[in-house]
Amino acid sequence: MNFRNSLISYAAAGAITAGMVLSASTASADSFTLRIAAGHPAPPLATVNQLQKTFVPNVTKRVAAETDHTVRFIEGYGGTIANLFEVLESTQKGLVDIGAMCSCFEPTKLFAHNINYFTPFVSGDPRIMGPTTRQIHKEFSYFSEVFDKFDQLYLGGGAFDDYGLGTKFPWTKMSELKGVKIGAAGPNLPWLDYAGASKVQTNLNEVYNALQSGVFDGVVIFPAPYFGFKFGEVAKYYTTMGWGSVAAYPVSVNKKTWAKLPDAVKTIINEEMRVYESAVEAEGFAKYTSSLEKLKEQGVTVRDLGDVERQKMAIAIEPWVNQKAGEYEALGFPGKESFRRLIAVAKENGATPVHDYDIK
Repeated sequence: MNFRNSLISYAAAGAITAGMVLSASTASADSFTLRIAAGHPAPPLATVNQLQKTFVPNVTKRVAAETDHTVRFIEGYGGTIANLFEVLESTQKGLVDIGAMCSCFEPTKLFAHNINYFTPFVSGDPRIMGPTTRQIHKEFSYFSEVFDKFDQLYLGGGAFDDYGLGTKFPWTKMSELKGVKIGAAGPNLPWLDYAGASKVQTNLNEVYNALQSGVFDGVVIFPAPYFGFKFGEVAKYYTTMGWGSVAAYPVSVNKKTWAKLPDAVKTIINEEMRVYESAVEAEGFAKYTSSLEKLKEQGVTVRDLGDVERQKMAIAIEPWVNQKAGEYEALGFPGKESFRRLIAVAKENGATPVHDYDIK
């Protein structure tokens, strides 16, 4: 059974659990049951993995040890409670208490949280882009306010490691990608426009079969899930592109759920969200190098795009970066100021972009 089919079986097996979860609710005054969900499975993706490994156990232990209350989490990853496109809405309805979602699959509702996708080539280090993006979130209130209309409170989120490109064929120059069908999540699809590629919107859960069947011949993805989802079995070439690290997996909580929690529990959740964010970025950074090595062991040819080609792409994409900043402005957000500030803070934190965008 290939990975895609095993994932489907896993999701189907979780349906019974999901049915029970939907009927669960916060219990007595001193005991709380919280349903936490993400559309991706835990192990291959740091943003979900660290919910399971760090956030959930830490909150559970600390609440029991430091307060008179107890918290029990019902965890639903890999679409067992809500699929990739349902987490935001399920959290809004209260079917999920705490939701972790990729803003890439909410291009309209969570447009603001895709800011890293709209400023590529700044830095591929999640330890730089995570703190940088959270600083921007603090300075500009609209990042939190966008969750208000969906009856949620934004808790935080960690950054992925650097995006690269996996393909079924070898290549060395961007011109060789002209007309090639390549999959990407959504907000990063325009990165491919400037290579002349034919873009196909996709998600991690369907990439293996799509590569295997020829729906597309390459995919934009970072190396850890490329290895974890075993894409190297069907696409044996991986190029480190330097497109950048993105903080685009916000975690939010249903407002009614939040209102029922004692202040001491809220404090622990907020504190452990900061621990979770750092854990996500530490895992992403560590897995970036180790996953590239594992891909080589798997028989994948790994190469780097090189700064010459990287800079050409960054320069070519600059009009699009300005276009996206303008779209923020059209929505009433200070887009130009936000974009400039994001890049400035990233540099302060150690980023060395291959090209300085002129945000007009």
